[in-house]
Amino acid sequence: MPSTNDQTDRAESQPAYEPPRWEWDDWEREALEGGLDPDLATLGRAVFREAIQHNWPWSLREVCCEPTLGDMLTRAPQAAKQFYEAMLITDGFRLAFVESETGSELIELCNL
Repeated sequence: MPSTNDQTDRAESQPAYEPPRWEWDDWEREALEGGLDPDLATLGRAVFREAIQHNWPWSLREVCCEPTLGDMLTRAPQAAKQFYEAMLITDGFRLAFVESETGSELIELCNL
């Protein structure tokens, strides 16, 4: 069994774990450094991430990644917030909620 000193020496010689860096995390950090409202920066990060992780169509990625994402959240924050929240709720406009007399129903708009 190795001594405590051997274990400590091995731990110190190995590089420290660094979690992966994702472009949406970098985007959020830069948006916050640029003065964007923290809630909008968090929303922007979520949209950026979902657009890539869920493979949204390129036409949607154009408005969910740089530079359009930052421009929309900066120039028209309320409209952008509503738009991006709708995109998150519907997974890039793939799903919709239909209201009827019996309640709400979730339908799939397309199978991308």
